[in-house]
Amino acid sequence: MKSIRALTFDLDNTLWETDLSILKAEDAMAAHLRRLSPPAWMVGFNLDTFRAVRKQVVEEQPAIAHNLTVVRRETLIRWFENHGATKSIAEELASEGVRMFYEERQKVEPYPDTVETLEVLAKTYPLAAITNGNADLMAMPLGQYFQFSLQSQNFPKPKPDPVMFEEALKRLAIQPNECLHIGDDVEHDVIGANRLGIRTVWFNARAHVPENDVPADHTITNLKQLLNILK
Repeated sequence: MKSIRALTFDLDNTLWETDLSILKAEDAMAAHLRRLSPPAWMVGFNLDTFRAVRKQVVEEQPAIAHNLTVVRRETLIRWFENHGATKSIAEELASEGVRMFYEERQKVEPYPDTVETLEVLAKTYPLAAITNGNADLMAMPLGQYFQFSLQSQNFPKPKPDPVMFEEALKRLAIQPNECLHIGDDVEHDVIGANRLGIRTVWFNARAHVPENDVPADHTITNLKQLLNILK
């Protein structure tokens, strides 16, 4: 792939396993809120009940659905107001909950060979990230290998919408066919990038067998395999 001049990466479930880090962040947030609020306000608070309230919030405010940080804050405000808090106190508690979650959210464990592979790639290619999540890559040790990271919460729409891909191409000053995008989500990453003419690698760490063909140029199960693709 000699014409490739830059690489863009998805983050969650591409550079690290997301589910475990998010569950730990959820637990840390809940424990922090229990320390700050009256016991009655946290009765019944768990992942399922939180998600039920979050679903209501998103259904009522679909325009914020792609901004996970705003959705989390609005969900917590709704929760505490429903349990007797005034709006101002609910907002203060929600801000504290979001702060704790965000802090813990950044404590990720990269997949095997990820750090070593990024270190090699960054010596040859500009690297950038495009994520629908709210992980703060540039605040992590992994951020040292990247030029920038784009989060959907800062754009009108998330992937597979082209807006973030287009912004990445603009910042990297390259044409679509000079970019290789690597991600785990077929719709968001592979199809989204393909629509612009960006070449793609499907990262299939779990060796998932899809029902339909995946329209990626390559499929890998370990990031180190990128090195052979790019030779």
